[in-house]
Amino acid sequence: MGDIFDDERLYPHQGTIKEYFKDHYDSVFIALLPFFQLDRKETDKANLKKSKLLSHEEALKEIDLLKKLTEANRDIYSYDNDRYPADEEIFWKGKPIRWHNIVKGSDLAGYADLNTALRTSIGALNRNFTRPDLMEKLNNYTDSESIYHPTEGDLGMLSKMAIYKAFKLLGRDQIMITDEFYEQTSTVDLDRLTEYGFCDQIGGKDYYLYSADKEILFTTEWDSFFFLIATDHKKMDQLIASNLFEGFLCNDKTEHSWEYTLE
Repeated sequence: MGDIFDDERLYPHQGTIKEYFKDHYDSVFIALLPFFQLDRKETDKANLKKSKLLSHEEALKEIDLLKKLTEANRDIYSYDNDRYPADEEIFWKGKPIRWHNIVKGSDLAGYADLNTALRTSIGALNRNFTRPDLMEKLNNYTDSESIYHPTEGDLGMLSKMAIYKAFKLLGRDQIMITDEFYEQTSTVDLDRLTEYGFCDQIGGKDYYLYSADKEILFTTEWDSFFFLIATDHKKMDQLIASNLFEGFLCNDKTEHSWEYTLE
């Protein structure tokens, strides 16, 4: 298969995940992007999500190109929501909410239903696979509890904080950060950065984080509400014991679209 680092193939879009990484890592974990609440008196309940489904009129105002196209049955989403909490506020005031709690509170069946609800909410699914009923259950609960949704394709502040702690736990201080299209890779030294400083170094499209010795990799892709942690089983045992991440280990059948096969 070649070297996934040299070949710039750090995310397994197709096939089984463990098979994809077998030449580099023997253990892979699906880490779920946490929901969160903020420690403040007032919550803007209309802005609990980064994305927003635009009406046709709103879309025409935001996207000039649409004026040249015939009106069609298309969903347009905007991520220009400046009322969604900024990273610095999430760092200082954010309280992570686990998917387990969201599932229980919203009366969804499990992680698979929740992932489907989230993907439905951003228009990421073919219409044949959308589940507005699951999305409604999710939104009813998060709206009632003032719980913010994670943003897909973005590690997010709370996950970056956990990743920082994970690198420290495993004694890895030289960290590589690579963007989605492999156009730029930077190296940071955790000994010279605070936790916030590290998180601030990672941009919204920085999808691949790994130790300089390549013994642990964090990787995501643009449409997901989760990321992958790939390493050896001994380090993975340490990470699972640390309880820094919520999720589950990949088995031999787990694929990127794990919600369809999760048992």
